[in-house]
Amino acid sequence: MAAVSTPYLMTSDDAAWRRRGPTPAAVRAFGVDDQTLHRLEGGQGLAWTDGRLVLKPVGCRPEHDFLCRTYVEWPTDAAVRVPRPVEPRDGSSDGWSVDGWGAHVWVPGRSIDFRSELATVRAVSKDFHALLAGMPRPAFLDTRDDPWSYGDRLAWEDAAPVADSETRDLINRLRERLAPVTSPEQVIHGDILGNILLHEQLPPAVIDWPPYFRPAAMGEAIAITDAVTFHGAPIQLLDEWATGPDWQQLLIRSLLYRLGPTAVFERHRRLMGILTTHLEKVRPVVDYVLSRSDVDG
Repeated sequence: MAAVSTPYLMTSDDAAWRRRGPTPAAVRAFGVDDQTLHRLEGGQGLAWTDGRLVLKPVGCRPEHDFLCRTYVEWPTDAAVRVPRPVEPRDGSSDGWSVDGWGAHVWVPGRSIDFRSELATVRAVSKDFHALLAGMPRPAFLDTRDDPWSYGDRLAWEDAAPVADSETRDLINRLRERLAPVTSPEQVIHGDILGNILLHEQLPPAVIDWPPYFRPAAMGEAIAITDAVTFHGAPIQLLDEWATGPDWQQLLIRSLLYRLGPTAVFERHRRLMGILTTHLEKVRPVVDYVLSRSDVDG
């Protein structure tokens, strides 16, 4: 079984400087209006805006640079909008970041309604991933080290479980049903469900993109297992969204992908938000998916 390092977790000092907001150098370099700069709600409370630009801490610089390059080359007539990155203007940059901060233009739109617009999530996911087809595998995926990357390796690369006994039991039940996947891999979005914005006059937008290199339908499998687990979507949608011969395996791996971070945060006693009830909510979803496995063989 493959060994795995302990995924990176922010220290208290890391978290403190991010929550204090962008540094003066970053504010100047990106041309932010510091008089109107304020913290955005949601997420981990780490994003800031002046109403025109959004600034966020850069966790993995090669990943951030990859995203910025991809966004710059994004077709202007694409079916899906993406954030337009801002290049530092005073020559003080380290690539696309300054003092550990990056910036993009504010993306207009409203969040998805998880009760009534899941079909839209599926359609946007298909359009977004079609635009990524053929993109080479990013090299930073080999070294990026965070709880979610660990979850991906747990699901796909035989990483050893790092979990308390309760979480490990669920992980092991899923791992026992793993089988080879034959669908071709490509760059995907690992968290698309909550990162779609809709607008009456503009195409849908996809934001906050953590890239992985997995089958395209993995993006949809993560989205629908998240919707069922965290947002009370009907569990039968796991069947209705089925696509391709590997769907069952993608559901199993999506659940492992989310259990990985929960195990890491629980081990470090940092469960927060919806993660505090993750095991309780995911257990019936695991039961349902594994019962599909019994039926599908």
